[in-house]
Amino acid sequence: MGTRTRLIASGTAIAMISGAVVVLYFFQPWRSCEYEDTSAGCSMLPNDAAAMGVAAMVFVVGIVVLAAGLLMRRVPT
Repeated sequence: MGTRTRLIASGTAIAMISGAVVVLYFFQPWRSCEYEDTSAGCSMLPNDAAAMGVAAMVFVVGIVVLAAGLLMRRVPT
């Protein structure tokens, strides 16, 4: 397994997992509030916002790693 393949695989995994965390924290299915019908309309707690922010930054890192892997030249074997 070459460096290019590792970068592509790890970048894809990082981006997919952190992207799922961002979406999960956006919709907040575990939250309920009396002033809103849906959980997405409830205000986000500071710790939830921090976790979502970190996940968004990690998502960007995953995309950069994926792009680096895709832009590398293939080494003939």
